Amino acid sequence: MTRKEQLQAQLAAEAETTRKFIQAFPFDKKEYQVHEKSMKLGDIFLHVLDLALWAEMAVTTNEIDFETAPYDPKQLNSVEEAMNYFNECVEKGMNALKNTEDSVFDEKWTLRSGSTIYSVNTKEEIVRMAHNQTVHHRAQLGVNYRLLGIPVPQSYGPTADYPEFQ
Repeated sequence: MTRKEQLQAQLAAEAETTRKFIQAFPFDKKEYQVHEKSMKLGDIFLHVLDLALWAEMAVTTNEIDFETAPYDPKQLNSVEEAMNYFNECVEKGMNALKNTEDSVFDEKWTLRSGSTIYSVNTKEEIVRMAHNQTVHHRAQLGVNYRLLGIPVPQSYGPTADYPEFQ
């Protein structure tokens, strides 16, 4: 299996799990914040959805500069809107990976804000980091769901709310 096929398989697997969390998302609780230092639930949710785009960004650009490309969050107000947006993000990521030669994954990619460089990694590392960030932030959603009394979907196996493998 080529590197791009591995990355596509990982994106596809994480997308299936993320869709369960989208179905359960409480749009009336977007402003919920478990702690003053924590992100709002709606911000975590949108970040999880956006991360699928990082595969495309990593292989089609050489950097992101927050000074020249400020974050403009998508406004989503329903499960249907969120699912459509997420599916578009996944499709863009999958297509970008599909159309990338494996050698591109060795090229460098920079995360910066103007002259402040936060990291320089290979493009493959950025795609994998986006997958890992998806898992990390989806887990944060799960904690928030639990605190709000929302059944926590399965990620890699049973949860207290869904005790049988699905």
